Amino acid sequence: MSVLTIRAYRRYATRLPVRLRRDGRKAASGLLIELSQQGARISNLGRSTYEVGDSVTIVTSTDLEIEGTIRWAHDGLAGVRLCCPLHLPEMRDLLELNRREQGDMDRRYGT
Repeated sequence: MSVLTIRAYRRYATRLPVRLRRDGRKAASGLLIELSQQGARISNLGRSTYEVGDSVTIVTSTDLEIEGTIRWAHDGLAGVRLCCPLHLPEMRDLLELNRREQGDMDRRYGT
């Protein structure tokens, strides 16, 4: 039996390399794998540990900084609630950046 979850904002699958920065600690490299107007899911954080409530900044390859708070974290994954919801033009720009970076990756491997 499946359970239908209704979400307030649409989520977009991405594969965007990012850095997750915290005050007083070294930034961790990760992969932004899901994005909505109010949140993000980041994977590949390695052994970095995050606590619920930690203030973080998501930094993209274009040095765009998005501030948020850790909502949950485990096994190299973290959910971030954004401090300020993304406006639609900002969402569009991030999704375009994701498409461009994926296109560059495809050309690197000859596909």
